[in-house]
Amino acid sequence: MSTILLAGDSWGIGVFAGVGDTYGPTGKGIATLLEETNQTVINISKAGGSNWLQLDRMEDNWGNTGRSLYGHSHLDEYKKIDWDTIDYIVFLQTDIFREHYLYVKKTPDDKFTQWKKLEEPFVDSLLTYDRLSNMIADYFSKFYTKLNEIAQYHNKKVLMLGGWNQLHPSITQYSNLIPVIYSATKLLIPELIEDVYLSDPEWYSQLANTPEFMRKFGNEFKPMSIIAADKLELVYSNWKEVHPDITGYSKLVDKLLPYFG
Repeated sequence: MSTILLAGDSWGIGVFAGVGDTYGPTGKGIATLLEETNQTVINISKAGGSNWLQLDRMEDNWGNTGRSLYGHSHLDEYKKIDWDTIDYIVFLQTDIFREHYLYVKKTPDDKFTQWKKLEEPFVDSLLTYDRLSNMIADYFSKFYTKLNEIAQYHNKKVLMLGGWNQLHPSITQYSNLIPVIYSATKLLIPELIEDVYLSDPEWYSQLANTPEFMRKFGNEFKPMSIIAADKLELVYSNWKEVHPDITGYSKLVDKLLPYFG
């Protein structure tokens, strides 16, 4: 059996349930399903985390590297990775703006601090691109290059799943990254015609209310907003929240198992 390093956002944590103060992980998910097949799992996933936060953790950087605003300051269990024991990496890719937000209260009277707000300097930096598609391509070039370098250095293959966000077609250029599922949401919800790279709904609300952004990217951003809204509607109607249930995670694990030696 294999030892697997599992890296992702809350999809790597698994099933969530409850409302308000009671909302949280149930303890079931990809990790427990793999363990039931006698795999050993080292799970470094972080709920609300970003792709680059996971790269930091792979490089044993659990503090603030400046590559992700959220996730480095929490008292998560530190896990030293013994790379000699790792056979495969399973990576659940998430929203590509996740590096640049913090949780805030949407209104001063809100009970919970759970609204994701992008930092203003990042929003301003988007204006340096000619098109949003160029920004997206640039993000994936840097992210996939770094992840591939880590994998090559440790002589590991990364089994990639498009979780909260779909994989980018450029992934085929990277020898150690294996695209197992381009879009888990499309796999689990066949009615979904098109997935996106920006799934968190707060981004669309914030950017739609940023005049400079909309003047430059409105024609490109509006169709993305419609696709993301359609996706979120299907996600809520099928899952009642933004994570699959255990049956959905089981389907993802079924796609992974043939890759393990």
